[in-house]
Amino acid sequence: RAQFSTQEWINFIVSSMGFNHELYTERQKLLLVCRLIPMVEPRYNLIELAPKGTGKSFVFENMSRYVAVRSGAITPAVLFFNDARKTPGLITRYDCVVIDEAQKVKADSSGELTALLKSYLEAGRFGRGSAGSITAEAGLVMLANIDLDHHKQPIYEPVGLLRVFPNFLRETAFIDRFSGLLPGWDLPRVSKDTPSKSIGLKGDIFGEILHSLRSDISYRDYVKLNMALENCDDMRDNKAVEAGATGLLKIIFPNKNPTEEDFYNYCVNPTLELRQRVRDELCKLDREYESVTFRSKIP
Repeated sequence: RAQFSTQEWINFIVSSMGFNHELYTERQKLLLVCRLIPMVEPRYNLIELAPKGTGKSFVFENMSRYVAVRSGAITPAVLFFNDARKTPGLITRYDCVVIDEAQKVKADSSGELTALLKSYLEAGRFGRGSAGSITAEAGLVMLANIDLDHHKQPIYEPVGLLRVFPNFLRETAFIDRFSGLLPGWDLPRVSKDTPSKSIGLKGDIFGEILHSLRSDISYRDYVKLNMALENCDDMRDNKAVEAGATGLLKIIFPNKNPTEEDFYNYCVNPTLELRQRVRDELCKLDREYESVTFRSKIP
């Protein structure tokens, strides 16, 4: 890492993800890199909303054998624990579980899926059937398609972006447990020029590196010591930004040697924006949530 400038390193990471870095602005490249946070940071939960054709699921399907992508029917047995077969679900076996096309997920009539999801996203553990308390470290990622207006902005933004989700996934207590909302509508559509044309790490090797960094707690210590936020007193808000900044530190500054300005620009502020979007959507869904504007030491 020390042999690269920060820009060169980010281009290298984006290329390793399979994208041509020349097509993206600096902000767009950071949004792409944010897709990797759930792979490198335990229990970082992410929502990405974007129109069709922006490559939302590509990274998750091709980057790591530690990621499970599912769409369609998501049952408590598949996700958490199959009591009939006594087999653990995806949450316990993978670093990251991705629910693709979340706008089409069907609720189970008992409400068990929502209850288990809320319990797991809050505490990292759950119980089902004959299985007592099971602990897991997987992050949950929900990808959904949205429609844009002629300004390339989401149609439902004024009234709530999460209107695309089925009712049982729109509960504020559930949404509040997500660390960030990634604005996939700010990324360009995939085209024939999108695939990477420059040097990068082979996908499976890159996936192994991300997996190996998950358990290194020295990065979280660095963030706790160096991050200063304003108006971010709520524990969930603070923990979400702390986890996101830790993930980006692992990816962009694996040698833990950024300048203070780079630490805020590339680690803290991008994840602050992701959590701010979650907070903004909660305010649209429920008046109990106060409108708050987070700030960092270096905006």
